[in-house]
Amino acid sequence: MEQQTVLPEQDQKLPVELDFSCHSSSNFPSILAGLKLSLVVTSYQAHRLFFVRSNGAQIDVNFKNFARPMGVAVTPQQITLGTLNQVWRFRRSDDALALLDDPQADACYVASACHTTGLINIHDIAYGNKGLWVTNSAFSCLATLEPDYSFVPRWKPDFISALAPEDRCHLNGMALLDGEPAYVTTFNQSDTARSWRDEAKDRGTLINIKTGEQVLSNLVMPHSPRCYNGYVYFCESGHGLVRRYDPRTGVVEDVVKLPGFTRGMDFFGPLMFVGLSKTRFSEVAEPAPIARELDESQSGIWCINLTDHSVVGFVRFEGNIDQIYDVAVLSGVMYPELLLPDDEQSMSVFHFPPLADEAKVKEGVAYV
Repeated sequence: MEQQTVLPEQDQKLPVELDFSCHSSSNFPSILAGLKLSLVVTSYQAHRLFFVRSNGAQIDVNFKNFARPMGVAVTPQQITLGTLNQVWRFRRSDDALALLDDPQADACYVASACHTTGLINIHDIAYGNKGLWVTNSAFSCLATLEPDYSFVPRWKPDFISALAPEDRCHLNGMALLDGEPAYVTTFNQSDTARSWRDEAKDRGTLINIKTGEQVLSNLVMPHSPRCYNGYVYFCESGHGLVRRYDPRTGVVEDVVKLPGFTRGMDFFGPLMFVGLSKTRFSEVAEPAPIARELDESQSGIWCINLTDHSVVGFVRFEGNIDQIYDVAVLSGVMYPELLLPDDEQSMSVFHFPPLADEAKVKEGVAYV
């Protein structure tokens, strides 16, 4: 078993007081309510996970504190979140609704498990046939989680010679297909520590995991690949684009250009929800092209019609929530609530199976 240590990079400093104010298009509340869904969003810059919810008339944004929240994977029954050095699993427990002060809440998620990964710079996460897959940017690999290890490496690009906590190519995005990782995005193809920070920003790739082929190259800061309806959608963040690649023909086309750094994406029927972040200048030697194109970039969630690639609606953050990492659709839940592990209410919520009937226990196996 290998053991390695890595020191954390300094996070962007938070303002003394966060301004969570937002503004939405007039139709955004009815979009969420009409589809009976809400959005789960992460902002590592603000150290918040938040729910974008609607009562049909107005948008409500409910924030929860986490250390550097990044990738999120959701189903109606659970929310899994990657943070600074841990992965949290929250299980739906609607019995806990009785403990809440909010009568509008229609689902409650309570912490049920936590895995300590260490500082692997976790990015995208998703559930597949082998459980939860995580994008381990620090070690330039994809991994799964097991209790005895920080992570279990499962795949790395061919050009990465060794697993080391050096963020060599900024492998950040992962798309699953049929329960298995199918594509990843990287910022370059380097095998040296953090080289992508100083190189030109147009060396990003979309890689086919099964073949190892770089199916697309010269991308500008790509993120968030997702397989949907036969296409591989991804953000070419540095240009403020969402694009899609057709693996049947090899053709790539622009879907929509938006007024910010595109990152984070999920789908519901013919709709796509995309995260936008404001451009920044502190983390890379050269700013992204989108920073030069826009007088003012925006932060929020945009809703796109995939049929005609038009903007349907949006919610825009007008305070100092500048950076969005991930966006996930929580289907069938309109007004979710989440209890943190140290919330008093969560300490009175218990999950356990029925007691096994001793008469049905045979050869050490309980049948209930």
